[in-house]
Amino acid sequence: MKIMHVSLGLPPLRTGGLTKYSVDLMRTQQQMSHEVCLLYPGHYTLGGRLRIQKNDSYHGIEVYEIVNPLPVSLLGGIKHPEPFMQQGEHEPYEQLLQRVKPDVIHLHTLMGIHRSFLEAAKRLGMTIVFTSHDYFGICPKVNLFNSEGRPCDSYQQGQACIHCNQHGYSARMIRIMQSRMYRRLKDSSVLKPLRQKFKQRARYSPKDVSGKVQPVVSDLTLASRYVELRRYYMEMFSLVDRFHFNSSVSQQEYAKYGMTNGDTIPIRHRNMKDQRRRKSLDEDKPLRLTYMGPIDFYKGFYLLKESLDLLERTNSKSWHLHIYGDTPSSMEGYRTDRYTFHGRYDYNDLEDIFNNTDLLIIPSIWKETFGFIGMEALSHAVPVLVSDQVGFKDLIHDGLTGFIVPPEACPFAACLGEILNNPRILRELNQNMIDIPIDFSMEGHTRELMQWYSTVREEVRV
Repeated sequence: MKIMHVSLGLPPLRTGGLTKYSVDLMRTQQQMSHEVCLLYPGHYTLGGRLRIQKNDSYHGIEVYEIVNPLPVSLLGGIKHPEPFMQQGEHEPYEQLLQRVKPDVIHLHTLMGIHRSFLEAAKRLGMTIVFTSHDYFGICPKVNLFNSEGRPCDSYQQGQACIHCNQHGYSARMIRIMQSRMYRRLKDSSVLKPLRQKFKQRARYSPKDVSGKVQPVVSDLTLASRYVELRRYYMEMFSLVDRFHFNSSVSQQEYAKYGMTNGDTIPIRHRNMKDQRRRKSLDEDKPLRLTYMGPIDFYKGFYLLKESLDLLERTNSKSWHLHIYGDTPSSMEGYRTDRYTFHGRYDYNDLEDIFNNTDLLIIPSIWKETFGFIGMEALSHAVPVLVSDQVGFKDLIHDGLTGFIVPPEACPFAACLGEILNNPRILRELNQNMIDIPIDFSMEGHTRELMQWYSTVREEVRV
């Protein structure tokens, strides 16, 4: 089968779960003798004319770059909607599709892609599928998390988007971030601190520096632009033949917006292996809790901190939280006998991290579409306490292989208290996780997805 993947790009410029999954899927499909190519939004030129450029191959995979694509905002938000919904010419896309002739077009994002690409594909009778890695197209900030610190259930005809996106990147900044020069220098000693500064500014926070909730600015003209923006991407979604939902969480959220023509298939990546084994538990030492991810509201870090503060007042048993990913701007409120910040980590560190973890905590408040870190913990038979907003929960049996609770301080604190009072339950969970039949391989997942492609193609032909 010939598959064209549409993604954000390739490492090292692009990272994160979406990039890793799309790259690992392409490489595995290629190893299974399928023909694979990648299309991604690339750099801008002075002329601004849309064209498709063939780049050097990646591990033998053909790579095509969209020159002068729509802007790629990533998690930065969209401050000015107009540049994100330009129609784009059909001809460059049609020429590419007629040359490649893919059996399936697999979209991993709509970011940077003109609607004319999907229109050209439909005109040529091609099958289009979409994987729900995030909520871009529905939400300009990607994560459906509003300015009040809750999952967004109403964008208030665009008014709510104004506040959420007020610190979004300018069109000029996005052009710089998509430039070839930026690709080469993004991790330099000059650009790296600036990147962190812009990222921190664009991150969601429900409060300003004074601690007061910021008022929502009313601007009917700008709000109408956000309505148009959503309409633009909803029309793109309407051209998708079948949705690949990576969890029931993403399936339920997309269904709210009329996207019900899909199937739920949990995802994997190439580094994942079955490393499940019996874990030792020293009940005379503090319970080793682990959090992995950014220190941010939507990921639930502050919810976890609130839960642990409550736990400390109600339970005298000993615990210690190890944090991997970020370090706070201030250490005030974090006792060194309770908290250790280890900073950034990579995949090579996971085995050591999980060997020194009794319980992984995933407290996300946003509707997290999957959550690779939970799957990785499962592959090491490490019990998980997970918010019911996290898609990975589909692979957890509550009370048998982990714990699923609402994203609120009291339920988290209560569950942790029960574990502290009876830590031996973690041994039972560890054994249960070893006993369940599960295929962690990317090869197994790819075979399942290839069968799904075939089913979708048959349905489209009918």
